[in-house]
Amino acid sequence: MTRMKLVGVLMAGLALAACGGDDGDTGGGDLDSKQIGSLTAADAQAVCDDLAASSNVTKEDLCEVAGAFASLGGADCETVKADCMSQPDEPSEGSDACSTAGFEGCTATVAEYKACMAAQVEAVKAFSCAAPPDTSGEPPAACAALNEKCPEVLGNEGP
Repeated sequence: MTRMKLVGVLMAGLALAACGGDDGDTGGGDLDSKQIGSLTAADAQAVCDDLAASSNVTKEDLCEVAGAFASLGGADCETVKADCMSQPDEPSEGSDACSTAGFEGCTATVAEYKACMAAQVEAVKAFSCAAPPDTSGEPPAACAALNEKCPEVLGNEGP
C-alpha cells in the first residue's frame, strides 16, 4: 500500500509533464482562490497550462525516475535510464491530464493544488541513480492542505 501511495503521488506530478502547454502566461493565477471542485473545463485547462509551463520536467528526469524505481527491484539504474533515453519520444496526450475528473466536491483551492503539484515536480526532479528513492509514500509537505481536504486527488482514501 505504501508503494501504491508513492506511485499515486508521482503520477500526479508526472501528469504535469504530459500536460503540454506553452511558455506564455495563461492567466491561471486569477483562479488561485477558486476551489478545484468548482473549476470549469476551461478553468482546469488554464490551471494545467500554467503548471505545465512552469514544470520543466525533461525526458531525462522521467528516465531517472524509471531507473530509480527499477533499481528497487534489483535492476541497474544507469542501464535502465540509458535504455529509456534511447527510446523515441512519445507524443503527449495532455487533454486527459487536465481533466477535472476526481475534483468534484473538493474544497482545496487552486493555489493549494498548484503548490502541491509544484512540490511533486520538484520531488520527481530530485530522483537520481545516486540515491535510492524515498518509498515512504508520503506526499511533499506542500501537499498537506490538498491531502487533508481532498485525499482522493492524491490517491489516498482519507487524511
